[in-house]
Amino acid sequence: MSLNSLPLFAWTQPRTVLLFPLAKRVSKVRHTTAMLLQKRGEDADLYWKQVISANRKSLARVGFSDAETEKELRAFFDAVQSELVRAKAIRERNENGAA
Repeated sequence: MSLNSLPLFAWTQPRTVLLFPLAKRVSKVRHTTAMLLQKRGEDADLYWKQVISANRKSLARVGFSDAETEKELRAFFDAVQSELVRAKAIRERNENGAA
């Protein structure tokens, strides 16, 4: 057995698994959507930047790489956008008197 074949030198850090991906956290997506619907313009932009910054820090703490973080944040963005479209459609349907 050579020095380089020892198991200690073959060890790699285990992959980090995010048990609850941001885009699948329905409550978080809906809360973010509700807050964005209440805000306009610069207030909405500032709120969104705060949410993304907090999520970015959280993902960095659990060991996500920059690429993994960007992928996760993009999926969260897509989930929030889908929820915004859904919420606006529901609002329009209710305003038009449809049941």
